[in-house]
Amino acid sequence: MPQVMALKWRPQTFADMVGQEHITRTLQNAIGAQRLAHAYIFSGPRGVGKTTTARIFAKALNCRNLKDGEPCNACDLCEEVNQGSAMDVIEIDAASVNGIDGIRALQEQVGTYPAKGKYKVYIFDEAHRISKAAFDAFLKTLEEPPAHVIFILASTEIHEFPATVQSRCQRFEFRSMSLDTLLKQLRRISEAEKIEIDDKALYQIARSAGGSMRDAQRNLDQLVAFSGKKITLEDIRVVLGTIEGEVYLKLVEAAVAMDAPSGFNIIRSVIEGGKDLEHFYNGLLETFRHLAVAKAYPSAAGTLIPLSKEEIEKILALANQMEEAQILSSLRLIIEQEWAVRHSANPQIILETVVLELCRMKALTSVGDLLRQVESGSVGSSPRPVAVPVAAPLRSNPVSTPAPVASKPAPVQQPSQPEGEPVFAVDEIEDAVEAEKDPQMAKLKSHWKELLEKVKVKKNGLHGVLIDTRPKKIDEGTLILVCMGPFHHEQMSKPENKILVESFLEELLGRKINIVPVLPEGAPASPDKPAGPRAPKALSAPKIDPKELEKEEPLVAATMKMFGAKIVEVKRNNPQK
Repeated sequence: MPQVMALKWRPQTFADMVGQEHITRTLQNAIGAQRLAHAYIFSGPRGVGKTTTARIFAKALNCRNLKDGEPCNACDLCEEVNQGSAMDVIEIDAASVNGIDGIRALQEQVGTYPAKGKYKVYIFDEAHRISKAAFDAFLKTLEEPPAHVIFILASTEIHEFPATVQSRCQRFEFRSMSLDTLLKQLRRISEAEKIEIDDKALYQIARSAGGSMRDAQRNLDQLVAFSGKKITLEDIRVVLGTIEGEVYLKLVEAAVAMDAPSGFNIIRSVIEGGKDLEHFYNGLLETFRHLAVAKAYPSAAGTLIPLSKEEIEKILALANQMEEAQILSSLRLIIEQEWAVRHSANPQIILETVVLELCRMKALTSVGDLLRQVESGSVGSSPRPVAVPVAAPLRSNPVSTPAPVASKPAPVQQPSQPEGEPVFAVDEIEDAVEAEKDPQMAKLKSHWKELLEKVKVKKNGLHGVLIDTRPKKIDEGTLILVCMGPFHHEQMSKPENKILVESFLEELLGRKINIVPVLPEGAPASPDKPAGPRAPKALSAPKIDPKELEKEEPLVAATMKMFGAKIVEVKRNNPQK
């Protein structure tokens, strides 16, 4: 009776297993040294050989003519396992026997001795489907089974196993098959089956398998059923619905040339061809990942990019035509919009919007880059804008990016900053510069962040005030706190706030501390402590003409011009300005 390729080419010995040599070698050595565990967990992706390895292991444990840890596949015990009729190798579908009753029935059978072999081997397929209550009932048997029993739990979802179960088993992690491993095995099968297929077609089949040997063999079997013994790339596109890498490269070329209409035509052809848009989007994300790697590490592209040699050369050529910031910003954009493509009622529009932004990415500049141009006095001198730089690491969740603006405002000389209240930077607050050699200040410095956290939990508003103060000196149990301005001084002078901060200081430093808030030299006095006959207004600020602001701030003018905005209200961070 004809067999599908996944069954016909299923490995029968450890030597036949490909891609899992780290596991097969360990099991062979364990058999040879008689260092067998009573329970094993085989975990890993689908179709990578977990159940197959369990069967080979069971054969090796009971084989009559074992040699170098390999089953002979000729004795009666090996043949019974191969045929699925072995009484001492019991395969259990954990999805069917996953309750307490099923486990109790199994426990009653465990005590019986093997019919022919040395060991009774129980193989649980998809063992994560066993319920927690059933696992709890199974723990004692799993920990101390009879000497003639070995359990093998195979699963694709190891995180579903209770920690108590994992601690009682030896765990083996099966790996996804690499592209080279899949290609070699598919080529071997094709030659043995006399299938006429070229390397490009084999590569497409291997790539569509997603690291699963079983899926790769299944796809090959499906293609043989469709086109016979001669398989072409067109057959693969029709049967498997794959999208050629050339499609993604053409889309990248459109982004490089800033040719959005060509990008829209590519999207339309994908949709008219009946392709899955999610599958297409994943390929687009993968392509820009390859571009980022090729741009950053061109010499190592052959090992870091899992594509054919010809495709890698094309990726390198395109990466050379793009700025690294443009590639990374494009990659971030695709990551941000992935959720929208997957869940939108009309993903085509989302995808077309992404393509439009990709084609315009080259002509955009970031706010940060424009600021640097303004500071250097080179605004408007560049013949074309710079692509958006990426300073933050990529995240899987949407993140805020600098808003891109046109980068050709007229160069304007920046006015000098007027003097105002001092602003304490974070590192200045943490570093007690004036008391570096004072051990009390050193101890306070080490606990300052902890103090801020405690205050934040208790009184968030006071935390905002305290973060803008600087510990200056401790003298005989008195801590001098330099406040940023009159408002901060007023808040830190309130009895309830002082008592709260002092209680936390006593808890952290182990001694009573009295805080005295002071203003920096030259700052106006607090309203409740007027300096002279009339205290100045602490938070007064001159009125600002919006038109004058446009002249003073080229960045504001550029933003208003791009978005058609107008100034409604002006607020300064420093009220003295």
